[in-house]
Amino acid sequence: MVEEFSKEKTVFAIISKIIGKLDELRNNSSGKAALANLRNSIGRPLSETIDIWPTVFEQMPDSFLGRSGRLTNEERAILTTLQIYALHQQSRTESVNKRSEKGQWDNIGISLKSLRTGSETVAIDRRFNTMITSSSFEELTHHLRQLIRLLKAKNPEITVNYAQLGNDLYWYLRNKEEKVRLDWAKAFYSRREESDKGED
Repeated sequence: MVEEFSKEKTVFAIISKIIGKLDELRNNSSGKAALANLRNSIGRPLSETIDIWPTVFEQMPDSFLGRSGRLTNEERAILTTLQIYALHQQSRTESVNKRSEKGQWDNIGISLKSLRTGSETVAIDRRFNTMITSSSFEELTHHLRQLIRLLKAKNPEITVNYAQLGNDLYWYLRNKEEKVRLDWAKAFYSRREESDKGED
């Protein structure tokens, strides 16, 4: 269990580091190319997307790297998070990544909650519920990408804590789906004020 929590912290830290570098380069040609390569890798075997290998693997600790020809949970969580970030960042000059502050209760539910306005609430709730009740990681991330596209179109000023998202995806892959679903749902449906988030 200690090793699991150590990896959790490292997944969060690795995503923060990689996205930090991508953020610095997002408005120049090399950064735009890296983001385009990440977007283009969605749905393709990793072996066919050699352009993203430096971005994904340079910062990854050796203990995360799979030896069986399949991606480890750490690799899948990190890669998926980077792909979703690249979708969200497309055509944006300002960063879509939100850095978390200590003690802040901050997951994807908080960001998607901004879509729950006016007559859109029922439709958004339905889409959110479809996502969190997904029966597989692939289905979950498919619906998550759709919601991120909607967030980008409807509320372009809203950012996402991508390090926390990656951390949550890691735990989802570690058979902690119920905890992830509940955490996201509480954040999405909660009426608490911003200043109260992070409190028990």
